[in-house]
Amino acid sequence: MKFKILTLFPNMFDGFLSESIIKRAIDSKKIDISIHNIRDYANNKHNQVDDTPYGGGSGMLLMCEPIFKAVEDVKSKNSKVIMLSPEGKTLTQEKAYELSKEEDLILLCGHYEGFDERINTIVDEKISIGDYVLTGGELPAMVLIDSVSRLVDGVIKEESHIKDSFNDGLLDYPQYTKPREFRGMQVPDVLLSGDHEKIENYRKEEALKKTKKERPDLIEKYEKKRKKIGNFTLIEDYSKKKIEEININDTFNFKPKNNVKKEDLSSISKIVLVEPSFIETIAKKNINKKLNILLKQITIVLNDETDDTAGEYVLGEIDRLENMILSNYKKYLSSDYIKLVRNKLKVLKEEIKYKQMMQTQMINYNEEKGRSL
Repeated sequence: MKFKILTLFPNMFDGFLSESIIKRAIDSKKIDISIHNIRDYANNKHNQVDDTPYGGGSGMLLMCEPIFKAVEDVKSKNSKVIMLSPEGKTLTQEKAYELSKEEDLILLCGHYEGFDERINTIVDEKISIGDYVLTGGELPAMVLIDSVSRLVDGVIKEESHIKDSFNDGLLDYPQYTKPREFRGMQVPDVLLSGDHEKIENYRKEEALKKTKKERPDLIEKYEKKRKKIGNFTLIEDYSKKKIEEININDTFNFKPKNNVKKEDLSSISKIVLVEPSFIETIAKKNINKKLNILLKQITIVLNDETDDTAGEYVLGEIDRLENMILSNYKKYLSSDYIKLVRNKLKVLKEEIKYKQMMQTQMINYNEEKGRSL
């Protein structure tokens, strides 16, 4: 991923680019950062890039020409031009994930009183890091690069940023390291239990408590991201929100029965399964449900001596279930499971046919007996 920084003060980035994760990411060629001095694009001998605003007012504005020339010089077909400005939307973890999928970001750092308004015509997006005033856009550019770079594939372990604060809308859970006790303060016993499920539940609860205490403003947003659907809860996860490419060899679609009222948060009209184990689970559930219905029907047929047509109906249902298994589910189920179910269906068929045969023999016997009388 490439970052191209347009600035009036390139030396401000020296320490930032030569330390910690950013330096390692540059050295390993996971990211590429180049700095371009806007003054190099000035068209006067004093390298002046700012001037007084028309209509009067204090301060100086960055001029159009050097900015246009700088952007046009470094821009490629895949570039996205971002102006660091208090006018922009606030940088969030969600936006950082979105930007981490870009190939080439041009970061335009302002200074003085701002930009000539016409410069906005070459800007794709404006981003702010907060509602306060800074001397220039250099510090916001560093913040943006830091937050985005760590999300680029290979810069840090994926597990590290997936569990970050704000990723699921909450602050991070409390964490501890050695020593186990310090000045009477103990590490919670659950973290030493070795029970991963209990630890996970503890961390979720503590993250929620911490967010309610430290950042109650995030709780409302967090609840909006949790959509209750029947007995299930869907949670937005910024780390997986944007799917660039997915190769699916096979899928299975079905329409769930929604026990959800319209006034509830959400309902689902169709589910597309891509995970083979999920498809297998749904397939077996549907087959078992139909088998149970068949067993009830067969019990009624076997105990009813008066209805001659019910047996034919149940035989038809058995054939339909067998065809459904072979046409819809065969590729998702093991051959042993299919063989087991088909053997069950075969036994059920034989029970019905045996009953039909006995009924026919009884009818023939009664007819013969009637004639002999």
